Amino acid sequence: MRIHLERNGAVFAYERPPLPEHRFKALCLLAAGGLYVGLMAALCGAVGVGIIAAATLFAILFANA
Repeated sequence: MRIHLERNGAVFAYERPPLPEHRFKALCLLAAGGLYVGLMAALCGAVGVGIIAAATLFAILFANA
């Protein structure tokens, strides 16, 4: 990742290696899960959170089978 800014004659540059692919995917999954839970909670309230909890439980149970 490289950031290069020029402002009023001053140059700010910063460079670092990108995230490893597995870490990037994990962060994306966490963000997507958080958005999904927040959306369901906002639209459906406690019922939506309960549905998400039940779906997660079934997914975990059937993933290990």
